[in-house]
Amino acid sequence: MHARCLSGAGESATSMRLLSISLLLVTVSLSGTALAQEQTPLLPLPRLEQCRATGHPRLPDKWHAIFLMAPFTNSQLMLSDIEYDASLPAMRVRLYGLRRGSADFFVYSTDTYALSSGAQGTTCEKLGDTSWRPLPQDWLAGQSRCVGSAPLGETNVSWWKTPVEPAPSSYWIWYKTSDQTPFRLAFQSKSDRLGVLSRYALSYQLRFDSNPDIELAEIARACQAARQASPGGPHALEQRFRAIASARVRADREIQQLLPELASCTTTQLPTWPDKLAITGLMTPWDANENPYSTEVSYDWTIQAQRSRVFPSSRSTFTAQDALMLGPRGYNVTFHRQDGPTCAPVLPGTLRPDWASRAPCTCEAILTGKSALTPYGTSQIITCPLASPRAAWAWYALDGRPTSFAVTSLPGDQGFGLFAVLDYRDWLPGYDIQQSVFDTPPQCRAPGVSVRAETKKCSTCHVGATGTTR
Repeated sequence: MHARCLSGAGESATSMRLLSISLLLVTVSLSGTALAQEQTPLLPLPRLEQCRATGHPRLPDKWHAIFLMAPFTNSQLMLSDIEYDASLPAMRVRLYGLRRGSADFFVYSTDTYALSSGAQGTTCEKLGDTSWRPLPQDWLAGQSRCVGSAPLGETNVSWWKTPVEPAPSSYWIWYKTSDQTPFRLAFQSKSDRLGVLSRYALSYQLRFDSNPDIELAEIARACQAARQASPGGPHALEQRFRAIASARVRADREIQQLLPELASCTTTQLPTWPDKLAITGLMTPWDANENPYSTEVSYDWTIQAQRSRVFPSSRSTFTAQDALMLGPRGYNVTFHRQDGPTCAPVLPGTLRPDWASRAPCTCEAILTGKSALTPYGTSQIITCPLASPRAAWAWYALDGRPTSFAVTSLPGDQGFGLFAVLDYRDWLPGYDIQQSVFDTPPQCRAPGVSVRAETKKCSTCHVGATGTTR
């Protein structure tokens, strides 16, 4: 399992595979009975339980939902207000940028319309076939499968994975077990597979109303005589999205109505890790041939040491994987089931406690109060730069406790073992960790083992990596 360095510097696919984000991090395989005790988790780990239902969740004939969507880049968060009627079939999608801009679309059969409101009411402009379609009632595919059940925060969900081309790409949908509505979506690359939702890396459900009192047939009738945009089709749709990004004003009134818990970031400090810390969580991979990993992180800044360990949820060539970071050096230590351990000095040094400020990450929004998306109270959503144009998105409660950390992907990343999201369960500041946890395997002290040059570009957020091993 691989991740990426918090760095704006460009990297090749090979070096991305070798660098870590160290908040969750990367590879080690453990094997052999002599090492079995060392592989025992320090804390009880979250695990996926058996799926409670195998049939695909199916949405109602009519629904109204609000999603908060995070892009593949460091551009703005987007609020989507979606109304759907399967009987037509049609849907209305109103978009509001949390920095600036808005748009209103109506999708009827194979045509998309841009809507605008004025003194004369709502008017339509026909964009034609943009490749958007009214969303199906089943958002999965024939090859989709439920890989398990486990909570996100305090919300019980089933984890559905859908392989797509090019292999081994995938997208994920987490459905609430309570009402079978989509709680979160994660896409590896932009597509029109699920309309506006699949244009964004991550979408979080804020509200979902089944069988609401909506009337889309009237809009369908009004748009029958709409003038045709020139050019039309996908290019016309892209023009509308560029207009959102370049707008000078924000739809404050509409955003406040849809998301009254939204607050500004003006007085918010970015999170800082405590000197000692233990973390557990579940890490979701992007590649369709992998399943989520139980994860634990041991961190002790007083000795500048960090070990991030993942455990596969099914039979694999390894029983665990580590990223071991000690001062300015980081190792990918691999203990295979059938062979002895190997060590690759390809990771950066220990993560600095103030990594978020150093990155630099920025606060994009605050959601006040306690909800399914903020189970630990008022939280901030931050974004951090990676190798452009990728981005990281993190949710942190104001007391410093995280909910999730996600990394966006792009076409061409498939097959490199990159992760999509780490969902935290235990966050234990001050946890006293035995120093033996950070012992360096002998293979990492072999003559000639030296730190790879590409890890040095991560020294903004990690202890600088220079020189050779001890």
